[in-house]
Amino acid sequence: MKIIGYSVEFQYSYDILEIVNQISRSLAMAEKEKEEEVSFAELLGSSSQIPSSEFTPGDTVSGVVAKIGRDSVFVDLGGKSEGIADLDEFRDKDGKLNLREGDKVELRVASLRDGIRLSKAFKVHGAEAIGMLREAQRNQIPVEGRVVSVNKGGLEIDISGTRAFCPVSQIDLQFCEKPEEHIGARYPFRVMEIKEKGKNIVLSRRALLQEEQDKKAKETLSSLKEGLELEGTITRLMDFGAFVDIGGIDGMVHISEISHVRIHQPSEVLKVGQLVKVRILKIEPGKGGRQKIALSIKALEQGPWEKGFRFKEGDVISGTVSRLADFGAFVEVAPGVDGLVHLSEISYESVPHPSRLLKEGDRVDVLVLKIDEEKRRISLSIRDAAIKQRMAEQQAAVRLEVGQILSGIVEDQKPYGLFVRLPQVGTGVRGLLPMEELIHTGKGEVKRRLPKGKEIQVEIVSIDEKGRIGLSQKVTKEREDREDYKKFLEKADAPGKLGTLGDLLKNLKR
Repeated sequence: MKIIGYSVEFQYSYDILEIVNQISRSLAMAEKEKEEEVSFAELLGSSSQIPSSEFTPGDTVSGVVAKIGRDSVFVDLGGKSEGIADLDEFRDKDGKLNLREGDKVELRVASLRDGIRLSKAFKVHGAEAIGMLREAQRNQIPVEGRVVSVNKGGLEIDISGTRAFCPVSQIDLQFCEKPEEHIGARYPFRVMEIKEKGKNIVLSRRALLQEEQDKKAKETLSSLKEGLELEGTITRLMDFGAFVDIGGIDGMVHISEISHVRIHQPSEVLKVGQLVKVRILKIEPGKGGRQKIALSIKALEQGPWEKGFRFKEGDVISGTVSRLADFGAFVEVAPGVDGLVHLSEISYESVPHPSRLLKEGDRVDVLVLKIDEEKRRISLSIRDAAIKQRMAEQQAAVRLEVGQILSGIVEDQKPYGLFVRLPQVGTGVRGLLPMEELIHTGKGEVKRRLPKGKEIQVEIVSIDEKGRIGLSQKVTKEREDREDYKKFLEKADAPGKLGTLGDLLKNLKR
């Protein structure tokens, strides 16, 4: 029993002690809160005594949060100046406070009555509402309002019980297609007009957004330079290009700088609101003191010349005629890459202008004559592509050696002979067919019977140490004649045949 009594007595003493400790802690916390309220009250009192001549209602000021009270925020503005702001302005839509002591804040001077009163947006209350709105208009101080409905031409705004109107053109920087999407939102507004003794109040949100954008643009512009790479947002698409917001200021990406692939409209590859990476190509003065900033998207992407091509010199490939010029036709042979078919390479016959045989959009086969990587140029031939394809079907490969009989194309005529292109041997290979090696050498016949572009049979009869190729038709004809005569003799000597030509003549004389 004594042990049990002792245990109960001990437990009873322990509970009393715990209760006393809890009371002590509560009193300490209450005392601390009281001290904080007193100290904050002192701060409020002292702030009203601080000279405010250096500030003007509407000014934007920066400071550091020195103290957070139950309803107010004390801001150290530097230079022995302090300001007071409403704590509710720093709460989000869920009532959560987004502020801590030591944070840097940027606010506007709302009033200089009873010290420096600060605000994110001016708030009006009760019977003094119209007077406060006039003061906000005069001092260019934003007022906070809530969008309650949409009517003809604009939106109805509630400013703490006072009705106001915001034209639809003034609710955003861009044209607003769906004003109803703003219903329920709270925004700061600029008071533009107060008419009919406060019955007609006109507001603008766009004016504040523009000010903010201009300020941001000024900061951005000071850091911009040609060659700088940065991210931006597509704000507008036009037929000639896209406008990109790169930090409060718009730059323009011309349609030719959007992609390495040829496009007809920027909307084919871009959309408003899209985030893109750009490079600044040029910054130059524009109208109204604004800077014109030329941007490029494709400059940050690897181009086809860096990637390389799937074709090489001597290949026959397909392409699309992209444009025509007096001197030839441009053919797109890879995305964003054009090669030139010179006028002389369109046909072996004389062509006065490419439009005689070609039009934009035509699909054509071309022979790759030359790829100049340094100058980024590709030379093409339409006339040789068809020849090479046809000859490739006849013979897979032809060796360059004496005795080869080839199909050639008359390329040029000279008094001493014809230059003949030999596509079967290789791109750009040609030989000389002297006049004396022609089968038909009658005066005036050569030009008529063997014009430029004429396909003829030739035989390689010589290749000198400089690689110059000698051609002949006569050699081939003479050899063919000898072979025909030999066959005739063999046929005549066969048993039962008529004999030789001499025998026949003898028989005739008899």
